[in-house]
Amino acid sequence: MKKKTILFLVLLLLFLILLVDYSYLQEKEKEGQTCFFSGNDYLDLTDNNKVFYVTGLIDMWFYVAHSDMPVVYSIFIKRMKNITMIQARAIFDKYLEEHPELWNFTAASIFFGAIEEIILDNVE
Repeated sequence: MKKKTILFLVLLLLFLILLVDYSYLQEKEKEGQTCFFSGNDYLDLTDNNKVFYVTGLIDMWFYVAHSDMPVVYSIFIKRMKNITMIQARAIFDKYLEEHPELWNFTAASIFFGAIEEIILDNVE
């Protein structure tokens, strides 16, 4: 009997957590929050969370470039070889600072633009 009660309480707790998360998302939707992470959203992050976010963008970019653009991938690897994640975040932050007109676009698309302009332009 105790196992059933504990199982019921755990399931009830999970249900409540999901309900609260869903309610939060509904509230954000009413506020006009979109389904993507914008440059404005990125700017609201803490410095540590920005590093994590940029790390994820770089991982995504490595995958996309490796899969679809082998020449671009090799250039990107060479240019990013000694760049730390904190430095990558600083580069992206500077790009955003210089392009406030892009803040309402997705952070990922802004990042791709930054990579193209900063890392891939002036290819040797």
